[in-house]
Amino acid sequence: MRGVWRGAGLTLAAALLTGTLPAGTASGASQPAGPPAGGMVLDRVVAVVNDEAVTLSEIQEEGQPVVRRIFQDFVGEERDRRLEEAQKRLLDDLIDRRLMYQVAKREGMLPSAAEVTGAIDELKRNNNVTDDAQFRALLRAEGLTLEQVRRNVEERLAIGRLLARQIRSAIILNEDELVQSYQSNPDKYKREPSAEIRHILIPIPPGGDEAAARARAEEARAKIQAGADFAEVARQYADGAPGTAGGEPMTVHRGELAPEIEAAAFGQPAGGVSPLVRTESGWHIIKVDRVQAEPVAPYAEVREAIRDQLFQEKFEAKRKDWLASLRARAFIQVLVRAEDLGVEAKKP
Repeated sequence: MRGVWRGAGLTLAAALLTGTLPAGTASGASQPAGPPAGGMVLDRVVAVVNDEAVTLSEIQEEGQPVVRRIFQDFVGEERDRRLEEAQKRLLDDLIDRRLMYQVAKREGMLPSAAEVTGAIDELKRNNNVTDDAQFRALLRAEGLTLEQVRRNVEERLAIGRLLARQIRSAIILNEDELVQSYQSNPDKYKREPSAEIRHILIPIPPGGDEAAARARAEEARAKIQAGADFAEVARQYADGAPGTAGGEPMTVHRGELAPEIEAAAFGQPAGGVSPLVRTESGWHIIKVDRVQAEPVAPYAEVREAIRDQLFQEKFEAKRKDWLASLRARAFIQVLVRAEDLGVEAKKP
């Protein structure tokens, strides 16, 4: 259950209403939900899933946060199009969840009350909520109630267990698949070469003594090569002029620097100190802390990301096929067209 909503930032409409919680999580109610906050009396049956009804109040309850965002972000025909798509998704999602919850219930996968409470407590912690009043206020801002959240948590915990058994446990990825995906998609792993450098500029003002500035730069460079602290040398030799001392590391990319500086930054191994570099501003000393010159990220660096992506692709494909088989064996009757559901964006 750890990490179920981490990073959700209390976007509960996404965390609780999209059906995308990871393995080991899921929730929901098998009974039709009561009227949502705001006193809507819209409890007519819009679909039947086996022997259970999906009611209009459930669609309204689920849809309010989503619809509110659509009304905030879009106008005109685009708003109408997105509303119609959202309503269809809401109905399809409710039917799928109802089917999966029915299976989970038959197979004894319902969570205990303590598990539901624990998941809600984790949600509170991840959103820095310290008391129930604050939590209820945040839920109201999302168009949700505590009772609705508890039903959804219960449903998704149960569905998560079911998916872990039915789908996740059947997915096996071998190393050859990961390597093949890496080798077949080089453009996906391209990266801009970068370097982490430290920099000192010994400036030469107009009419200044070129030889003296160079001698000072050479002295500073010699101390750095002998092991002196770069930041301390920068403070001693850069005269405190703005932009001259760079004792702290900075990350640079190809194309961002003057050609002479870029050549020095990318021409040294990690730990190397460049020869003196002359520009219009004066003499530069570049120390390279780290170089990332490979145009493509090495396999070891992206292996886990590849594994996660392939696993998710297989999971979604198997989940889609499994849901299709559930639907094929179930009695499903939709009584209202999605575009006629009329989900409203009620004020919190």
